[in-house]
Amino acid sequence: MSAQLLLLLLVLGSGSRLLVGQSESSIPPQPAKGALPRAAQQNIASGLSASASALSFGNEQLNSPSAPQLLTITNPGKSEVIFNEVTSSALDFRLVHNCALAPDPMPAGGSCGISIQFVPGAAGPRSGTIKIAIGGDRPLQSLIISLAGNGTDSPVKLSQTYLTFRTLLVGMTSMPQVVRLTNRNNTDPARIASITISPDFALAATNAQCAAGNTLAPLASCNLSVVWAPTDSGTRSGQVMIADSDAASPHIIDLHATATGIRLSPATLRWNPTAVGKTGNSQGMEVRNEGRTPIEIESIEASGDFFQQNTCGKELIQHQNCFITVWFQPTDAGKRVGTVLIHDSDPTRIQQALLTGVGSALDLSPVEMDFGAHAAESTSAPQIVTVSNRGIAKVNIAAVNVSGDFVIPGKTCGDTIAPSQSCRVSISFSPTAGGVRKGVLKIETDNGSVPQNVILSGTGLSGMER
Repeated sequence: MSAQLLLLLLVLGSGSRLLVGQSESSIPPQPAKGALPRAAQQNIASGLSASASALSFGNEQLNSPSAPQLLTITNPGKSEVIFNEVTSSALDFRLVHNCALAPDPMPAGGSCGISIQFVPGAAGPRSGTIKIAIGGDRPLQSLIISLAGNGTDSPVKLSQTYLTFRTLLVGMTSMPQVVRLTNRNNTDPARIASITISPDFALAATNAQCAAGNTLAPLASCNLSVVWAPTDSGTRSGQVMIADSDAASPHIIDLHATATGIRLSPATLRWNPTAVGKTGNSQGMEVRNEGRTPIEIESIEASGDFFQQNTCGKELIQHQNCFITVWFQPTDAGKRVGTVLIHDSDPTRIQQALLTGVGSALDLSPVEMDFGAHAAESTSAPQIVTVSNRGIAKVNIAAVNVSGDFVIPGKTCGDTIAPSQSCRVSISFSPTAGGVRKGVLKIETDNGSVPQNVILSGTGLSGMER
């Protein structure tokens, strides 16, 4: 073993993590994972800047992928750069995401993320490097990132050593992810001394549950069901640590998750058919900060045939809310789709609400009629609905129907309505009984679009009420 590698392992062995349920001193020291202490934002070689000059992955069981670690490569220069090579020197360290080799050059001031996983192919200390070389008219020194980790081979094995959870709203609990702990020794049992987990993660009850104080018989297994239950917005990294009688103890599951503090209610708004060029009824949505961390509102905008006004200021503090009012004004017939986008300081950066509506060439006026009170078995004087074509093409009328205690004594609408033309439909109220009576005038076109409706109402008077 070289002196440099021995020194590196001694540095890695000094890290520890405080977990729920144990004091710091009770947790056995583990090799630190992540950038080494002096590795922050170093400008080294080729004019590039790396977020770390070395990464440590700590202990990892053989042939099991570790949690990815991210390197940010930045071009602090005044001209763009083209990457010739981004490679790992050892099979134990894998590039799982490498945007530095994108086809486009990295612009001046630009940055890019590289993700590396440690998958030890043999037991003991493993080392390697990431080499980053850029092109140019003259040769430049390559950027080298040192990598280190320790492969472990023991009878006690985890089915997974890291878990990533989907983004979740503060106050909610994720679906569980189950990790299996197996004692592969065919003669000796393994005793579980303790199981600890980082804040905002929890162990849920599961079949064949692993528990502190239990003993795993030879070739036996138990389950760890992990859930993500964020109490505030942000990105969290944590661990499940299982201390047991195995020589490679403790066994660690790395955890990673993101929580959003912004709740949109509702997150989708839909409008009934609305005439082209006219404004439909307004609809509202609530924006609420469910977390403890204040969220800055950068901008709110609506797209498509929609526009908005809001009561949101520059910041939402804990449990504060504001409201967005949205209107639909179709510019053409057919289905119209848009969004409300909220740019903010939440970890998700952008909140999106879906907006849908239907634009119609037909404009019905009025859209509601109240005929008042009339004697049962009588017929009221007609009221007129005007049907206008606001489109640029003729509209073919498939059907004009009325429901409830209402009749159509006459209409001027034929089979088609030319652009910018209109026709009229007469509606009378003919109550068959006392009480409030409801109905609908429905006009259907031959293009299969949603029918246009006029809401009808009136009150029938029985003999005693006249």
